[in-house]
Amino acid sequence: MRNLSVIALSMMVVVPAVSPKSAFSHEAEPAASSAEASGAAPDDAQTGASDEAGRKPKPKRTKAAAQEEAAPAPEPARFFGGPAEPNHYLQTGLSVMPGTGYRLIVPYKEGQFCGDSSGRNGKRVCAHSVPFFLDFQLSFGVAKRADLIADLRFGVQSDSAALRGSHQFALAPGLRFWLDQDVVLKFYTTLQFVFDYTDFTGTGVSSSDYGVRNANGLMYDPIRNVGFYVQFGETIGLARWFRIDLDVGLGAQIRFP
Repeated sequence: MRNLSVIALSMMVVVPAVSPKSAFSHEAEPAASSAEASGAAPDDAQTGASDEAGRKPKPKRTKAAAQEEAAPAPEPARFFGGPAEPNHYLQTGLSVMPGTGYRLIVPYKEGQFCGDSSGRNGKRVCAHSVPFFLDFQLSFGVAKRADLIADLRFGVQSDSAALRGSHQFALAPGLRFWLDQDVVLKFYTTLQFVFDYTDFTGTGVSSSDYGVRNANGLMYDPIRNVGFYVQFGETIGLARWFRIDLDVGLGAQIRFP
């Protein structure tokens, strides 16, 4: 009986001591778990946590970065070729143009030879063709709509207005103006002075002639360094006699750079 009393008393002492500890331990475990959960997110964020597949998340691209990546790289400047340009500003051009035409001459004196017997028969006007020629031109684009030009004309056929059958040689410096606004197929007109040095020895006229010239044409530039054109020109000579030359030609031009 006494033993039973001792055992009962021991149980009364042990059970209260164990129960609070067990309750405390159950309450502490969720706290520790929540602490671990709350600490896991910052640690992962600081160390660059990977996703479930083990890959790091890609940074988001801004709109400006996407546009910069999509923009094509600029095309390098070409010394020859490339897309056509609307004007010839700061370009040096070399052209060649064959042509021919029709000429009218009115001598200042009666009976003066001007290429046929019309003047000696009392007629004051001589009419004949312009000898076949080659025009070589040097040009430079001084503005977007203006070129400085110099034409050299070499007669391929002999000039019928000269007794000795000499060939024409003339220089015509001036300006060319582009009438169209920034296009690759464009009209132009020129204003030039003419100095003609064709040899007319024995005809009784001056050894040189001067006058003015206008040419109107249409040029097409397939690329920035090459152009093709058709041209109609009018030349008025004043020193030897009153002369009007009407000519037409087809030409090609190369330009640098």
